[in-house]
Amino acid sequence: MLEAELHFLLLRGFHYSNKAISQKVLALGLYPGQPKILEYLLEHDGAIAKEIGEGCVIDKSTIANLLLRMERQNLLYKKEHPLDKRASHIHLTEEGQALAVKVKEICAQTDEAAFRGISRDRQETFLQTLRTILSNLEEGTR
Repeated sequence: MLEAELHFLLLRGFHYSNKAISQKVLALGLYPGQPKILEYLLEHDGAIAKEIGEGCVIDKSTIANLLLRMERQNLLYKKEHPLDKRASHIHLTEEGQALAVKVKEICAQTDEAAFRGISRDRQETFLQTLRTILSNLEEGTR
């Protein structure tokens, strides 16, 4: 029975969460992949592309294209890394910062809707269990 299978429930959870978020961020003029980069940079300002890709689970070629497009849209800017000329620190522009805050609000609303009727203690337990599951799955892919 698929409803008792972890992989199936994770897939469905991602589908509905992503659908709810995507519909709202599309109205902000963002392309797929951009919202999670904005949200990541909101917490990790000055990260390099490799860190952003790993944090957002985006492959190297895709992250490069997304960052280039976002730079052209004036959502972020790059500063040369002082020690490694091949790497750049990536920062949000004021426009990028404002959009990142809106994305964060949309994601928080979606999370709140998902946790409706579930106590804070059960939410924390669920999130801790999910982090452990994700860590186990990540280990298996190395």
